[in-house]
Amino acid sequence: MAVFRWRCLARAHDACDASAVVGLVPHAYNDTPSSYRCANVRTLIFVLSLLLFALPAQAQQGMSSIPVIEPPPPPTSADFAPQPKGGAWPPNANAAAGPPPAKVTVAVMGDSLGDGMWGGLYRLMVRDKRYSFHRGAKNSVGFTGSDLTDMVDAALAAGPVDAVVMMIGANDRRSFFVGNQSKALFRSKAWQELYAGRIAAFMDKLQQHKLPTIWILLPVMRADDASADARLINDIVTNAARTRPYVKLLPTWPITADESGAYQAHFKDLKGVTRLMRANDGVHFTDPAYELIGDSVLKLLRENVPPFKILPAKT
Repeated sequence: MAVFRWRCLARAHDACDASAVVGLVPHAYNDTPSSYRCANVRTLIFVLSLLLFALPAQAQQGMSSIPVIEPPPPPTSADFAPQPKGGAWPPNANAAAGPPPAKVTVAVMGDSLGDGMWGGLYRLMVRDKRYSFHRGAKNSVGFTGSDLTDMVDAALAAGPVDAVVMMIGANDRRSFFVGNQSKALFRSKAWQELYAGRIAAFMDKLQQHKLPTIWILLPVMRADDASADARLINDIVTNAARTRPYVKLLPTWPITADESGAYQAHFKDLKGVTRLMRANDGVHFTDPAYELIGDSVLKLLRENVPPFKILPAKT
């Protein structure tokens, strides 16, 4: 580029008297007008040469003094996190409790009523794989025939258990047996004491293994004498649970009886549709009724059992 500039200036200089120029500086010129013009040209060439050679150097020096601005780093997820005013982000309230469990297991125990409850709970939660329901209830059993603590052992042998749902009493309207021997007639004082002892032993077994329990009380029955017997059994269970806070009771009388507290075979299901909700025997339920009661069981579990409290609800 400098050579090109020099050649341009040299051509302009050759147009004048080169003998009057020494080092491109005006040296001597005649008094003729053409001499004045050549002198002016020579002066212009001198000034332009200074500018042409000085400007690149100044530009280079000026560019070297300009600081280099590095591009900012790419944004991270932290740049988009909301920040509270006045301090650091507060800790998660559930952090101390650890992450939510991948699955919670409920062992459902009892008699044929308990087995019906297992079916209702299973149908309610079958699509939510975070819940597992162990089927531990048995038909034709009751506390008048056994202490039933083997149900707890069987459930624990099958795997970890987070909570227990218990419903029983349909087969306990009979004399009390110990070792296949009748020890007390039904409803007698001795019967009530023996029955209360087995209820307490079963609850203590649950406490021994730290198993929070939802105990579903018996419903109103179609036969009046059966309803009276159900109330007696419910009272014994309620008294035992008063000193055992890990057992939460779920009364079914308000759910299944009419406004006067009497038996009714038809009432509203979970969708608000009135339909047949009791079985033909006047004791058990149809599937929609088990699901209706199961919905209340799940609410109690979420309110009282720690693993259920931190398990996010699915919508």
